[in-house]
Amino acid sequence: MRNPSLWMATSEWLEQPVLHGDVTVEAVVIGAGITGLTTARLLLEHGLTVAVVESGRVCSGVTGLTTAKITALQSTIYSALTNTWGRDVASAYAAANLEGLEMIRRRVVDESISCDFAAAPALTYATSARGARRIEVEARAAKDAGLPVTLTTESDLPFEIQLAVRLDDQARFHPRRYCVGLLAGILHDGGVVFEHTRALDIDRGAGTVITDRGTIRAGIIVVAAHAPFVHTGFYTSRMSSSRSYAVAFRSAEMAVEGMHISVEEPIRSVRATGDGYVIVGGESHPVGDPRDTGARYRALESWARDHFGADQIDYRWSAQDYRSADGLPFVGPLGTSGRVFFASGFAKWGMANGTIAAAIMTDLALGRENPWAELFDSRRLGLRHGASRLIRISARTLKNYVTKRWRSSGLLRPDDVGPGQGAVVETGGRKAAVFRDEDGEIHAVSAVCTHLGCQVGFNTAERTWDCPCHGSRYGVDGRVVHGPAVEDLSPVNIRMSDRSPAGN
Repeated sequence: MRNPSLWMATSEWLEQPVLHGDVTVEAVVIGAGITGLTTARLLLEHGLTVAVVESGRVCSGVTGLTTAKITALQSTIYSALTNTWGRDVASAYAAANLEGLEMIRRRVVDESISCDFAAAPALTYATSARGARRIEVEARAAKDAGLPVTLTTESDLPFEIQLAVRLDDQARFHPRRYCVGLLAGILHDGGVVFEHTRALDIDRGAGTVITDRGTIRAGIIVVAAHAPFVHTGFYTSRMSSSRSYAVAFRSAEMAVEGMHISVEEPIRSVRATGDGYVIVGGESHPVGDPRDTGARYRALESWARDHFGADQIDYRWSAQDYRSADGLPFVGPLGTSGRVFFASGFAKWGMANGTIAAAIMTDLALGRENPWAELFDSRRLGLRHGASRLIRISARTLKNYVTKRWRSSGLLRPDDVGPGQGAVVETGGRKAAVFRDEDGEIHAVSAVCTHLGCQVGFNTAERTWDCPCHGSRYGVDGRVVHGPAVEDLSPVNIRMSDRSPAGN
């Protein structure tokens, strides 16, 4: 990972084995983030045999790259949900997220998980009069949803605010240390976790997960891989993907207890840790945005210096999130077999949402009622709710597929790509994604995403090839680093005739 997060750099690694051959269990969970690990714990606690498969390392994906706020107050979600779905849905969403918070709190206490868990207020704040009006609307919607929020003009930020909506007794924690605690519980209860094992397909009829290391047969299959990698339901086409950025620095002078997020653009998210770091996040953009992603870090660093006097940035990282067109996560059955379940679309609020999703999927898998299953029902069509957003998602995908994949005007040649740079170039009558490392060596792979055929673009900050259609990402060597794609980009040979004399 080019830019490891604070959480990844300050937690132990409990290495798990790679799957070798075929395995039979009662339940298999795909994905070892907070949603997958929590689901595995719950299934084990109900007496099932469970295996978890993870394409990378435990909690090295989105959970390990979050800002780690556990809160039911999520920017302006309640005014949005009330407008789209109505007050009852907003109330149910608030209750579900409060229960997700309590599930984490109980497990931390009951199992003595050392993860810097601490109660903290959550605030959505405004620095302008226009933003303050939005805060007032959100406060009314949050109160109507049953949250005991208050309006305040005070915060512990080092600058003045116009107004904030505040919800007390929320929490912050170290997400990877929490996941290490979940992992320890899984192993203690007899579960198995396989790292560096990529799920490639699901045979719902046979009840098998096909991986690159072997096949796992199970009566229950849970997909907690952030984005469904199978095409059932075409969920990736019903969600938009975005990347956001964070920086962390030490601040001995300023004590920030609350968890803050601005209502104005560019969004600024601020929280601190128990050991003296301040985390500033924001700069969200659609995956595959052609603009220089390194500028996103520079903008956050500049803001941190101006507002916090940050002398040195110790960590910088980025994360990826999916948001459904209708504003609610998808949690529930994947297809009609009754044995496959999934969760996705947490819209950057995956700590509480992912935890309650684990409870929902566990109950559904065991044939039990769950009070929030209908709220997040993955089988909803959502044609009336969020239709305009769905149209925008579809239009953006079509635009990328047509204008980028099939047009070739203005493309560079391989030798136009400088050290440390990447670009889609014309070579041998086809497009190639070309990266040149600092030693001058060219790494060329297909520019066509293996998921559904859109053209990838270069992410300068992370040095990855990102697909703007459904959020798949690849390393410069073509290897998948983020789904829904499961197949790597194939290597491309650069022909000598396509290279300028300077490159020979």
